[in-house]
Amino acid sequence: MRWENVYVAGLGAYLPEQVQTAEEAVALGLYDAEESVGNGIRAVRVANDEEAPPVMAAAAARRAIDRSGHQDQDFGLLLHASIGHQGQEFWTPANYVQNETIGGRGTALEIKQGSNGGLAAVELAASYLSARPSETAALVTVADAFKPPYFDRWASDNQQVYGDGAGALVLSKRGGFARLLSTASLTDATLEPVYRGVTGWTPAPFAEGKPVDLRSRKRDYLLRHEDAYEQTINQMTVNAGQVLQEALDDADTKLADTQHFVHANIAESIATYSFYMTLGIDRATTTYDWGQDIGHCGGADQLLGLNHLVESGRVKAGDKIVTMGVGVGFMWTVAVLEIESVPSW
Repeated sequence: MRWENVYVAGLGAYLPEQVQTAEEAVALGLYDAEESVGNGIRAVRVANDEEAPPVMAAAAARRAIDRSGHQDQDFGLLLHASIGHQGQEFWTPANYVQNETIGGRGTALEIKQGSNGGLAAVELAASYLSARPSETAALVTVADAFKPPYFDRWASDNQQVYGDGAGALVLSKRGGFARLLSTASLTDATLEPVYRGVTGWTPAPFAEGKPVDLRSRKRDYLLRHEDAYEQTINQMTVNAGQVLQEALDDADTKLADTQHFVHANIAESIATYSFYMTLGIDRATTTYDWGQDIGHCGGADQLLGLNHLVESGRVKAGDKIVTMGVGVGFMWTVAVLEIESVPSW
């Protein structure tokens, strides 16, 4: 989708101060030493008991709002994305973030699309603003804290190490430091069983009192026949290439003509194959070296990466940024942005 007059006006991030390194996790018996080498994640941020995901989201949002120059009454929409537990059962974290930030009676909704939640929310927010002439701004927040005993950040999944944190982004029709040129999304629901597994249903979260076991679910699916793994990887690769090309075409640009690429803080082996080898991305154009000290923060990775690009002074006017997400389901979203001016922050 090609967008007209939709801008990124503000970005914000919140990362807990507490750090746990991969080396410490290996020494404590929490993390396999061989996996540590292959995954390449050096450290993660760990939220304390008071840093529930919506609390972190609100902190990131306040910074993004302040940087955007928008007033609370400008916001007609808030979308909050997450993967895991949000600090309480049977409640609506999006409304908590709304009450702690912009207030008002605008629409507040929760997005559940795994690690693609942040970028999926950005595309939905752009659609909302474009469809409603009276609306000026939309706020997107993403936050997660992968805490025991429900989730084991070092062992619940393979080729993923999960860190805690939150990102926020303000979309505006009034203007901003970056223009949203295009977005594209693609869903392939035939891959939905990869993370559901084949063992049946559970009656409630944490029903067996054991941490979430994503490894077994993926293994059961990918070993169902001898070609399943290769077929799944090929299917994902084709889908990723298709959605990337669609976004680039709608932005009237080529990948070689962009200056920055922001992807998730995934295992180094996956990043190398999926982005640097298959797509020909230059690692130096990414935020991955920084992300290796953050870990995979779910759907917040892309917003955190964009925030880091700007805060670290790596962007200049005229630069084009491609950011790509993929989430269980499976869903891919790509956004292409162009820097209009370098913000003071």
